[in-house]
Amino acid sequence: MSEENNVQGESPAMPTPEIPMPSLEKFIFEPDEYTDAIVPRRLRPTDVAKFLIDKVKKETSLESWRQVEKAADFYDTTEVLAKYRGYLDRKENNDEDIMRSMVIDRIIGTLGNAEDRDFARQYYLYLIAKTDSIEEFQDLISLHDRLGLGSDSAELRKRVQAKLALLESKKEAGYQSRLEYLKFQETIPATLEAVEKAQAIKDNTLKMADRTKRLEDEIKMYVTTDYGYQDYLLPFAARRIRRETWAPSVSEQVVRNDKPPLKDDVVKALRNYLDHIEKENSIDKEDKESFKVRVLRAIRFFDGHLSDQEQGILREHRGKQVDILANEGFMIRS
Repeated sequence: MSEENNVQGESPAMPTPEIPMPSLEKFIFEPDEYTDAIVPRRLRPTDVAKFLIDKVKKETSLESWRQVEKAADFYDTTEVLAKYRGYLDRKENNDEDIMRSMVIDRIIGTLGNAEDRDFARQYYLYLIAKTDSIEEFQDLISLHDRLGLGSDSAELRKRVQAKLALLESKKEAGYQSRLEYLKFQETIPATLEAVEKAQAIKDNTLKMADRTKRLEDEIKMYVTTDYGYQDYLLPFAARRIRRETWAPSVSEQVVRNDKPPLKDDVVKALRNYLDHIEKENSIDKEDKESFKVRVLRAIRFFDGHLSDQEQGILREHRGKQVDILANEGFMIRS
């Protein structure tokens, strides 16, 4: 800022001091193949957001951007959206650029308000024409999922069919060509169909105006495998439960803003579901144990009180299973 732009008597604005975040820095820029899915816990969301704004550039590697997406999602860092939207400028030059844009667009689609999501959808439509490799199609379908488009997939299906027809026309050219055709045929259409079916289940939950019933549904989706499509529904449910602490209605849950009374409601709903698990005889012993641990960790995650006996259960299972709504568990440093 030049001197003449300063108001007389005011000191020039000083940059906000950098907050060291070694665990997050390592997670993003030096990911380990065994722990790259486990976001560092117990960080302040505002600090995470500042780190993701200051340290992550458009040209940051695709591998690191995938880690950024996990951290941004877990900590609901809506603050990053304005800057990240600027990175989507339709100037992709290669496959890595295209997939990086898909990851950035997923972040915007996951965390954004209606305007952000509309922007993300328009960019998704642009990216459809850019998609070519099987890896790109997988990322694009994941973007379709995050945008909640479900069966609104005509453009994507058209692109999938065009690619499938091209691969089929070349499948007799050699072993690699046939292998590529078979891999695409066996994975991409089925993945898109699964995303569409999972979205129908999500939509039913999102339409529930009764928050108590909606919370019950979200917790069931998070804890059990009853709904199927775990790859899509479990992270969605975890995200939804976190957002239930922001505002009473889905339409208001757009900016991270934990409210103690709403957090208490979530803990109460988790307690109710724990009682249900205890009484349900149709759940086998191993599943019941896993479900109880998941719920107890979530109760503690939302600052709920655990009895000595319940804390003992968590100590006993400290090294077992990774849960999203938890600050403890396998490979999680607590």
